[in-house]
Amino acid sequence: MPWANDKKLYAYINKKICRPNAINISVKSYMYELKVPNKKEIELIKSLFLDKRYKNKIIVENNKKILECYEMAFFLKQDGETNEIVDLYLKNSIESGHEELENDFDVIFNKMIEKDLSFYENIRDRIVFYSWLSTQSLRTFGVRQKSIERINKIIDVDVSSSWAIISVLLASELGLSLFLEKPKRPIFLIENKTEITFLTSDQPIINLDARDDGYSPAHLSWYYPLGPRLALLFPEPGKHEGLYGKVLDYDQVDYLNKKVVDLSHAQFYADSRRTIERYVGND
Repeated sequence: MPWANDKKLYAYINKKICRPNAINISVKSYMYELKVPNKKEIELIKSLFLDKRYKNKIIVENNKKILECYEMAFFLKQDGETNEIVDLYLKNSIESGHEELENDFDVIFNKMIEKDLSFYENIRDRIVFYSWLSTQSLRTFGVRQKSIERINKIIDVDVSSSWAIISVLLASELGLSLFLEKPKRPIFLIENKTEITFLTSDQPIINLDARDDGYSPAHLSWYYPLGPRLALLFPEPGKHEGLYGKVLDYDQVDYLNKKVVDLSHAQFYADSRRTIERYVGND
């Protein structure tokens, strides 16, 4: 992790500043494990992702392929099947998919930290880029918790057993919609040359246009800190123009860091204690 020094970094966890091992931060065991869904969950998934009246046919067919293995596994499990392969699929399939996507994205990440955006002109790399951003923004524990609570509150359906697959389907649709945008939206690298370094958090990609009330925003402008001095900005066309194409000042760095703090779930991280203290005081 670029914020780490001697494999440790500064973190704000449980209202305390600490210095944990970078490898162990924000780890949740089997967070993406699939479980047997209830009837309401199944009906919701079908209405959201398989209804050709409201969705592009290509999207529906793609969703069907994603759901086929899941449906087979949960029907076997529902019937009392204790097959080890079924259990292994439900426990590890989503995580394995994330790992495969991360491996593909590593090549792109290494180019970005070298300030090379040439990958964006390659169609395959752009698909990986959109897929990873979409997946990463939806896969975190904070998004999972808030989404499950909100869905339960609004339509009285508990999707805790199937959120992992729902998030995959949502990310797939979001990534495809970004790929189909014409013209493709631009991306920018923003450098931080101030004395205040960038923060990151347990929600590593944030939407600068997120609403304070937690409801779906009208715009999508992703901000992704790549390290203490470099970040990716993937804005809605015409928005946040003051953040790229010029040297950032202290107010702009503060704005971005405060957004990271506000949109984090339970933890945020820095390369120095002083940077964290700037936003939380001397805890």
